[in-house]
Amino acid sequence: MEILARRLARKVSVSLNYDEEKEAVIAYGLVAAIQILTTILLVFLLGLILGAMIEALIVCFSASILRKYSGGAHAGTAEICTVFSSIFCACAGLVSKKLLTGIYSSPVMAVVLIVIFCLSFIAVYKFAPVDSPNKPIRTEKKKKAMRKGSCVILVAYAVISAVMFFFGERNGALKSYLISMLFGIAWQIFTLTRLGALFIEKMNKLLMRKEVRG
Repeated sequence: MEILARRLARKVSVSLNYDEEKEAVIAYGLVAAIQILTTILLVFLLGLILGAMIEALIVCFSASILRKYSGGAHAGTAEICTVFSSIFCACAGLVSKKLLTGIYSSPVMAVVLIVIFCLSFIAVYKFAPVDSPNKPIRTEKKKKAMRKGSCVILVAYAVISAVMFFFGERNGALKSYLISMLFGIAWQIFTLTRLGALFIEKMNKLLMRKEVRG
């Protein structure tokens, strides 16, 4: 994925007479675009196979939209990130539709909603935005803007979740959609924390070790 992006970036840079810095920016953007498209395609296919396509996509988009502003811990390579994210979204969607919807309880879900959103706002206030070595956030103004954007998205998610909660008592689809959204939010907030960063670091080491052995 990264090799393909670099080759494409090199061709664009040569044709437009760009320097190495601009080429690096183009390569980073291409990696992100290819990764996003590949992840969505894999989530779609895995969700379709597991019979939870919509739920899997909801997990994917709810996490990725919030991640755009809040940042989060990164996998070692784009390939690891894509594969892990796709499997997580598909499995979370499957659990939401096939398991948790069947034991859905309005009082319990009301508590879960309150807890998840309270913790989410606290985590965003304390940790967001979490940048990456490849794309550091250097100015305080940019950090404040991204933190504000994260809060706006969380408010929008809270409103959508409240609507699905109130109208989902007799609608199994809305129940599974609500649970899927909460999965996506909870995972993204987890990646902002030190525990989430440690988990992803351990996952990176394990998967990269397997790649080397393979």
